[in-house]
Amino acid sequence: MDVLLIRRNTGYLGDTWQIISGKIEKGETAWQAALREIHEETGISPDRFYSADRIESFYEVSQNCINIAPIFVGLIDSEQPVVLSSEHREFKWVPYTDVSNYVSFNHQVETCQWISERFIAHEPFDFLRIKTEPDV
Repeated sequence: MDVLLIRRNTGYLGDTWQIISGKIEKGETAWQAALREIHEETGISPDRFYSADRIESFYEVSQNCINIAPIFVGLIDSEQPVVLSSEHREFKWVPYTDVSNYVSFNHQVETCQWISERFIAHEPFDFLRIKTEPDV
């Protein structure tokens, strides 16, 4: 399994490699925000999309608060070009076993391992699938 990593090009977390992330905008659900951020930051759209059945929590010093965010899994089955937003300057498809050589946050490394075990090595639990288009 390869993971798409993107390298920041802005002052916030400048020059770090990371998995795709972002904030929820007014009127969005968390999963809608995740899909929007994936598309805005990379130009791609997942072919299959799931709740990862995990959350990330971290302390944000500048806000003096603990952030809790759901994690989502976007699987790409089709050929899609990556088109980066101005927030990022570089991308790499990296084997999940090499993610720790790039990302700075341990939770992202653990999440990639979790996704490999639960979504790649085994068929994902269908209950976690998020249908992004209405049934026809």
